[in-house]
Amino acid sequence: MNILKSLSILYYIGMGLVFAGIIMQLGHIEKAHWIFAAGVLPILGVRCYNRAVSTSDRARLNTILVVSALFLVASAYIMFIGRNYWIVGVLISALIDIYTSFRK
Repeated sequence: MNILKSLSILYYIGMGLVFAGIIMQLGHIEKAHWIFAAGVLPILGVRCYNRAVSTSDRARLNTILVVSALFLVASAYIMFIGRNYWIVGVLISALIDIYTSFRK
């Protein structure tokens, strides 16, 4: 299996864990922040890798996607400290992802 296919699988697993973590956090289920954080790590890693290997014309978009992933990291931190405004970081990340999807 080549590296791109492995990274894609890892990325989709991360997205699934982030989604499950959000649903669990909305349902006030214990340890939801751990599931969310476990999903954020591969997303951040894959986006940083894509930024590192991107061509000069795609570097800007990949940088924006890394910033989006950093908002997810901030949301995970806010979940860990027990605040309720973690959803703001998730929404900002989603808006940035929508923006970049139209820019591609």
